[in-house]
Parts: sequence; C-alpha cells; structure tokens
Amino acid sequence: MKHKGFTLLELLVTISIIGILIAVGATNFRVANQKARDGRRQADLEQIRAALELYRSDETGYPISDIINDQEIIGSTGNIYMETVPTDPKSDFTYYYTSDGVTYTLCASLEVTTTGVCEPAGASCGTDVSCNYQLQNPK
Repeated sequence: MKHKGFTLLELLVTISIIGILIAVGATNFRVANQKARDGRRQADLEQIRAALELYRSDETGYPISDIINDQEIIGSTGNIYMETVPTDPKSDFTYYYTSDGVTYTLCASLEVTTTGVCEPAGASCGTDVSCNYQLQNPK
C-alpha cells in the first residue's frame, strides 16, 4: 500500500525556505521604510529652507526664534511663509533649527545615512538622537 503525502523532511525543508524568504523580505521592507522616512526628512528640510529664504527676502534676516516648535513661519508684517512646519515622520525624532538672524542651521537625524555631523556639535534631534543631516545658509 502506497501512502500519498509529504515526508517530514520535505515539510521541514519547505518551511525552512519559507522562513528564510520571510526574514529577507522583512529586512528589505524595514530598510525601504527607513529610506522613505529619510527622503521625507530631506524634502521637509528643503521646504523649510525655501520658506526661510522667502522670509529673509522680505524681513532682511532669518527668524531667530525656534520656528520648529512654533509650527509656523510668520513675518513681522503678518506674511505667512509656512503655515505648518513639517515634523519628523518618527515621533521620537525632531528637526533642529538655530539662527543668529544672519545665518541658520537646519538639522535632522537620518536613519540610514549616519556619517554626517550637525553643527553646533551634539545638536539633538530627539531623545538620545544626534543629528547627522544638515542644511546651512550661507553654505
């Protein structure tokens, strides 16, 4: 009498292959999400930069206050340059802004690219998170 079905060895090999494929897929998915958040961070800082340049052209300087926490960029005449300043896609990360009125520094913490340093040294982009992506003006 011949039994139809799979042997234990065949089942173990099949389950192992499926497990490996799931592990590789999950890793790639995680890295893809990190890269997507990093792209959004870079785009957000470019939007903020554009608003800051418009502000400077009208106000003859950059805002000194912490615009990132104010959640908007408004000039002294009431012009709105950015109604809502974007926030970091991860809730435990933040954007860092500092200005003396003549120059400014915008920083963020990228998840995949971690080779940069933000000035001032040790700028914080969240709880125990150092900034590693920076935009400055003048460059």
